[in-house]
Amino acid sequence: MMRNNKSANTNSRSSMLHKNILFSGVLKAIGLITSLVIVPITINYLNDEVYGVWMTITSVLYWITTFDIGLGNGMRNYLTEALSKGDTALGRSYLSTTLILLSLIALTMGAALIYPLYSINFNSFFNTYAVSGADLRLAVIIAVGFTLMNFVLKNIGFIFVALQRYALNDLLAISGNVISLIIIYLLTKVTSGSLVLVVLAYTLTSCVVYLLAAIPLFWKHPELKPSLRCFDKSLGKKIVGKGLGFFVIQISSCLVIFGAANFFITQACGPAAVTTYNIAYKFFNLLVIAYTIVLAPMWNAYTDAYVKGDMLWIRATFRKALLMWGLSVLGGAVMLAMCNTFYKLWVGSMVEVPLSVSLCTLVYVCFFNLNNCVTYLINGLNKIFVQIIISLAVTALYIISVYAIGGKLGIEGIVLSMAASYAVMSAVHMYQCYLLIGNKANGIWNK
Repeated sequence: MMRNNKSANTNSRSSMLHKNILFSGVLKAIGLITSLVIVPITINYLNDEVYGVWMTITSVLYWITTFDIGLGNGMRNYLTEALSKGDTALGRSYLSTTLILLSLIALTMGAALIYPLYSINFNSFFNTYAVSGADLRLAVIIAVGFTLMNFVLKNIGFIFVALQRYALNDLLAISGNVISLIIIYLLTKVTSGSLVLVVLAYTLTSCVVYLLAAIPLFWKHPELKPSLRCFDKSLGKKIVGKGLGFFVIQISSCLVIFGAANFFITQACGPAAVTTYNIAYKFFNLLVIAYTIVLAPMWNAYTDAYVKGDMLWIRATFRKALLMWGLSVLGGAVMLAMCNTFYKLWVGSMVEVPLSVSLCTLVYVCFFNLNNCVTYLINGLNKIFVQIIISLAVTALYIISVYAIGGKLGIEGIVLSMAASYAVMSAVHMYQCYLLIGNKANGIWNK
């Protein structure tokens, strides 16, 4: 009887995973079209230098989002475990505790940022005078304000993830992007280029989408509706403990290596170079989008399988993920061969992207995907101690290499430093995955 139940769980999990992948594929296709269309529209509306400023602002916003100290990722794992065991009361406590803690952090950060936001010379910070200091300040204040609000609201999406409805989380994110595209297109018809309005269109829509999504979610699942009464100090310590691990990983491998790329490029080469890099990155990021369609639902599916002791499913699914990564590399080679033609069709003569920048960006994206492949398994199994150590070590080496060769080699040097960082992390994490799926992990490899 237990064998039949386990087989039923395996089939149900696989079926849900396939549905999530299919639905996510449709949504990502919509998101892909949106991301391609919105770039030339926004560049035409702003111009390439101001667009580069906007890209740099998005990097700053990315830094802010990491200061949830990993609570969202910690909560998604524990919430998935609780729901996999059918303990909705515990799940509600995890959710309520996390949202309350995040609200306190957001309010604290907002208060702490008031003075810097009104004292920094933003023209000097962004290395541009294409936008007035007053408009830059207002744009950053709006961006920071709604980003802090989204700091809490985005965790609505993690509830869908924990319910093994990952595609619905995608739906929320992509809905915000589509609405932003519509708003910016309308702005091009009725206003002249305004960085402030672009920032408002991007940041406000996401908050509205998550707020609206919460209504039907908690109507259907009232047992998960957050409440102050469900705050649990002991669970808070547990979530913070695990979350701090994810926070260190975010700060190092995500914030510094990925999130600071635009900042390093704008400081070394100017805002226009940020636009050049982002055109190449957005093109080759299609590989990340396509691979994430397959990969992303696996994180919490791995957690569900691990809680239920289904290691055979985990091994088989991980092998498929690696095979799909290999296919994505082949797809990247095809994209490289056609990139110049694509750029001309996409943005015309507004931005010139050297082939060397495209090649370096492809290498970076391939190793980024590989690292995601292995860390999604590690994260799903809650074995992140080695990931913390390697992220800190590689980040230190990345900073040294950027300052050593980034300025000399320009965009290419910075992007290759990113690629090398993810290559090293991928190798170490791959070894840990080999130990975990073979039940050979001991010591730090099993923490």
